[in-house]
Amino acid sequence: MVSPGDPQCAIVGMMSRAIPRIVLACLSQILLWGQVSSHCLPQGKPIAIVGTVTRVDENGYREWTALRPLRPICILADPDNEFSQAVDDIEQIQVASLDDAGPPFTRVEKLIGKNAVVSGKLTQWNTGYQRAPVVLVVQAVQPLDAAGEAALRVPDQPPAVVREVKAYEITVRAGQTLTKEARELGTHADLKPVDEYAPHWVTGGDVVYIHCREGYDVEFVKGSMTKDDALCGLGGNSCGFGIPQGGTVSLTMRCSRVR
Repeated sequence: MVSPGDPQCAIVGMMSRAIPRIVLACLSQILLWGQVSSHCLPQGKPIAIVGTVTRVDENGYREWTALRPLRPICILADPDNEFSQAVDDIEQIQVASLDDAGPPFTRVEKLIGKNAVVSGKLTQWNTGYQRAPVVLVVQAVQPLDAAGEAALRVPDQPPAVVREVKAYEITVRAGQTLTKEARELGTHADLKPVDEYAPHWVTGGDVVYIHCREGYDVEFVKGSMTKDDALCGLGGNSCGFGIPQGGTVSLTMRCSRVR
């Protein structure tokens, strides 16, 4: 029987020609791990999981990559981490990488919507950046079928064409969902793609930071909060606010090209 620590399962994502045979061996064990607590997956050790790669959109605030196992799995607590917990019936695993631009993670991103074998190590961050019960830090990934192989052969998309403007305004509305729009100052022309003009990120403490493009200064224009509460310019060329627990937050900020 293949055990959770068996290196055959640990390297399945790196052995393309042997995938059909090894996957069958790992698959039966992975399904067993999800049903029998004594066979739950360990944290911090090389493992491989078969599932469907998906993209999770949290109402515009956060987006992250997930792996949905063929059947729910369970994990053991990490004996070296006092904050980790054992969890049963996990249907969705967050997939992350130490280098989001590195080959393993870029391959995962190309396989969104496809079935794959993802190998790496499970961990729990125990912060707001952890969006699922457990995180799989990916080390390798292999598609399971021709559709996945074809997806990996698709050339990378060229960078978006971003028009340089002297100044523009970003309007943000945050409630149950987060929406952003960017318009050129003066002409009011809609600037797309908006994430190139108004990139944002969310801290583990649920604070949203909306940024101007690099090379632009930020200025508070108006909003449902005061200028001081908007934190404009305190963290670079950005403004920030907490995700509202009720109601809607609005913010307009101006981005002016540095001379």
